[in-house]
Amino acid sequence: MNKMDALFVTVDAGGNLPPALGIAREIVRRGGTARFLGHEPQRRVVEAAGFGFEAVRDGLAYDSAAPRSTLSGLREMTAVFADRGIGADALRLAKAAPTDVVVVDCLLLGALEIVRRSGIPTVSLVHTLWSFFAAEARGPVGAIMRMRGVRMRPVLESPALSLVTVRAEFEPPGASFPAGVRHVGVVWQDPVAPRPARVEPPRVLVSLSTTRFPGQERALESILDGLDGLPADVVVTTGPAIDPAGLRAPANATVHRWADHGALMPGAALVIGHGGHSTTARALSHGVPLLILPMHPLMDQPAIGAAVTRLGVGRSIRKSARPAAIRDAVTALLADGPHRAAATRLGAEIREHDGAVRAVDLIETRTAAHLPTGG
Repeated sequence: MNKMDALFVTVDAGGNLPPALGIAREIVRRGGTARFLGHEPQRRVVEAAGFGFEAVRDGLAYDSAAPRSTLSGLREMTAVFADRGIGADALRLAKAAPTDVVVVDCLLLGALEIVRRSGIPTVSLVHTLWSFFAAEARGPVGAIMRMRGVRMRPVLESPALSLVTVRAEFEPPGASFPAGVRHVGVVWQDPVAPRPARVEPPRVLVSLSTTRFPGQERALESILDGLDGLPADVVVTTGPAIDPAGLRAPANATVHRWADHGALMPGAALVIGHGGHSTTARALSHGVPLLILPMHPLMDQPAIGAAVTRLGVGRSIRKSARPAAIRDAVTALLADGPHRAAATRLGAEIREHDGAVRAVDLIETRTAAHLPTGG
């Protein structure tokens, strides 16, 4: 296929957008076009990347940075996941301009079902562990989705092609996958470049998601208290969810709402994150070990933290950890050791190929072959 016109259907959920943008860039690099349908808070990032954007009209509005309790957050998220109005928006846009394929965020189960059943070639974009979604289908989220009229597992497995932008070894040992699931590897967010010499004092980058989770501000405070006085240059980014002015920053830390992680990670000695796959994979692509504090028990974050620990490229601790425990973990991870060698090795492997390239190869093959999109 010489040219592909793609519509990406996405959701305001933080780290799900970078892999979609990376795949869209690869489509354009090959002479095709890409445009996005999503929630209004995503407009700035999508348009800054050079793509057309339209906010949902028939679908539910959603802002992931809005304050919510655990219960209200679960209720509103599952409503968006089940929303068929986003699927109606996608069909409208697909009919309004040439569209060879619609790439739907796997979280948007209602939209995925609507688009796939329309007969338009449909690809599911899975931006974290496939095994996580399989487990969610059996748990509370799956039960809520059934109450909303969506059978999670059958919809997840229905596309002929599901692109998982994760390295396969991040999945739990022994995990199995449907025939259409393809692990394409990490979609690069930054240009490939040699890792610079380690800077002194070592830089610690702290980022706990652009999405707001209960207890996130308290966890940031504990991290800052734990790093107070440590011989390190601490850089914190809060995103839209938390006002930097509300945090007590020690003398060795600076707090920003926004900062370019692509410029900060190459010289970082450690990244402290919440276990979102996007930030985790970005750090590892630079060979940087991680300390993970999962922010939500029903998200993929605990599973990502477990993978980081199992692969020996970092550690995972509770978000309620006291400052002293955080300080001990950071001190251990800043030191030389097998975790640093493992992160360096994994980073080199990630930089061998861009997951976006394999993703577009697979989309082209499936679209050109006119394979069925499921039952």
